[in-house]
Amino acid sequence: MSNRNRTAGNDFERAIVKRLKERGWTVLTSRYASRLLDDSGVDIAGDYPCKVQCKATLNTPSIDDILTTTDADTIFWRKTVKKGTQFYGDGEYAIVDLEFFLDIIDLAYKK
Repeated sequence: MSNRNRTAGNDFERAIVKRLKERGWTVLTSRYASRLLDDSGVDIAGDYPCKVQCKATLNTPSIDDILTTTDADTIFWRKTVKKGTQFYGDGEYAIVDLEFFLDIIDLAYKK
């Protein structure tokens, strides 16, 4: 992984941590908080209920590979585009298993 890619990924993780903290969660990057979580493919540590793997890439991440070979159950993806020699964010997405998503909707909206 190039230094630019590592930096972009680390910056995205820190941005996600900041956004989750603004929403009241107590979280850290797993690189800082837990070597065990980091080694198992989980990028966000704390009381957030999802096990998140963060990706900042030009191409769609390998969803099946991430969800089946790591402990992550959610992928936060920052789609990146290259314009000239610069890279820019072009949308942010949460990618989850369909059953997990349906469970979330059921919890949020079923009466």
